[in-house]
Amino acid sequence: MTTHLFLPSLSIPNLALLPEHEAWLTTWLQTMETDIENADVAASLCLQGVISEIALYKKTKTDWLGVMNEYLMRDGKPIAYSEQYGKRLYNFPQWIQTEVHAIHARWWIEQVLGQAASLEYQGLIEELVQPSGWIYNPAVSPTGMRTRMKSEYLMHLAMGIEILTAFNAIEDKRATFEGVLSALPVTGYLGAEYFRLHSFHTLNATHLAPTSLDAVLTSCEVGEGYCDFDVKAKIDDYMGTAKRVSRDIPVHSALSSLHALSLASVCADAVKGHVGERVHNFGEHLKANPLDIQPFKMRDIDIPFGTGLSPLEIVAASGIASR
Repeated sequence: MTTHLFLPSLSIPNLALLPEHEAWLTTWLQTMETDIENADVAASLCLQGVISEIALYKKTKTDWLGVMNEYLMRDGKPIAYSEQYGKRLYNFPQWIQTEVHAIHARWWIEQVLGQAASLEYQGLIEELVQPSGWIYNPAVSPTGMRTRMKSEYLMHLAMGIEILTAFNAIEDKRATFEGVLSALPVTGYLGAEYFRLHSFHTLNATHLAPTSLDAVLTSCEVGEGYCDFDVKAKIDDYMGTAKRVSRDIPVHSALSSLHALSLASVCADAVKGHVGERVHNFGEHLKANPLDIQPFKMRDIDIPFGTGLSPLEIVAASGIASR
């Protein structure tokens, strides 16, 4: 397995990394070594560690499954955070959680390492399929679907469908999954629509994809590439107001730009050509400015919301630059 759903169309071991990206990933992995020694790890970080090593060395060098066995398993189930990492999640006592993304990370890493598929992953996902058809762990959060993050629950569904399909356990749920995916109105979130399309691809049902994806793509154009959502159109689903996000500042994202390319693949030729040209120009920009991966600016907070740099963004940036 050389691809990951976060990085559509990229063959990770065949990726030509820009020198600056190679150096950044090498430094990040060195930092991870210290975090592992301190038992300060998360499933998402192990996933990015595997992706980083494959991009750099064409193989893994760290015993990532050993790390996960020691810190990211509880009662035989994958969990999202180690105990030490959980201590940094302020006022969040549910850090011991078996989430869909933790299951998928463990399953994907095992596939990369050539381990035989274990039926336990099919069972773990089937336990999290809700009567509605969505896939999530309600024990982690009682939040209703209306106020859940759209990109999150569509990502979880895409991950669950991918695992069930790998185990040939999709047919009895196919109609349910196609139904919930088709019934959901267009979200306006580029990432959410990408995960919806990925699910349709896995189900061989791309004919059911929304027909208004070109509008989402246009609204998410920003900077040199694409962002995940149009800030001007974003409202808080619970409060019903744009007040809380009116001062957010969108920035271009290499990851979102890859997702834009994927969405454009099912659009009209004119849209496909426009997105392709825009992402090509973004790639040229990244060749000249390899680390122009900016942090999201959030409301009235003076500091950036995150560093803007992560292994996924770095790998995506090299992927775009090498197209």
